[in-house]
Amino acid sequence: MELANLADSGIDPLVLGALVSFGFVFAHPFMDGNGRLSLFLFHKVVCGQGRLSDGMVLPVSVAMKRHEERYLQVLQSFSKPARALWQVTAIDDVRVDAAFIGDPAIYRFWDATECVAFGLQMASEALDHDLRDESEFLRRFDAVYKAVNDAMDMNNNDLVLLVRACLQNDGKLSINRQKQLIAKGHAASLLERAQQVVTAALEGLLVPFGTSGNL
Repeated sequence: MELANLADSGIDPLVLGALVSFGFVFAHPFMDGNGRLSLFLFHKVVCGQGRLSDGMVLPVSVAMKRHEERYLQVLQSFSKPARALWQVTAIDDVRVDAAFIGDPAIYRFWDATECVAFGLQMASEALDHDLRDESEFLRRFDAVYKAVNDAMDMNNNDLVLLVRACLQNDGKLSINRQKQLIAKGHAASLLERAQQVVTAALEGLLVPFGTSGNL
């Protein structure tokens, strides 16, 4: 907690964020939600140190999701050797007898090299890949939304559903989405016209279309 709330620590904010994030996961104080809270703490530290403005979020969790196997390996870089220093015997279905048989230095002087390296890699990937993809997706969304909204009358919720469905499916409205919108009371001819507007709007954008990112 002291580390997470340090101000002007002199430690690079991304390094400090990784230390706090992984340290929290290893402490594992709750039955559930430790992973989500650890990601929050990464952002909290980075924002608190001034690396990101308040309200700005670097989508590190999105990058980590693509590298779950590597993330597990990083966690095990500490948990496996630490677990080997505990002798655990089950007493019954609930109780266990745990005896520490190692050197407490493993906890006092935690080697976080792999954790920090992974955190920096994911932060870099989130910045160079995910934020750029997300920004491009939002640019396309705004352009297509405006084009369809200007061309026809559709309530906002269904319009958002239509536009997002198209952008996540190579610019085309799938048969299932069409059925869903028809069930909501939209005529097939209206959806056909909407598809034409979506296609024209995407062709009007300079960058070739690609489905990269989600709202």
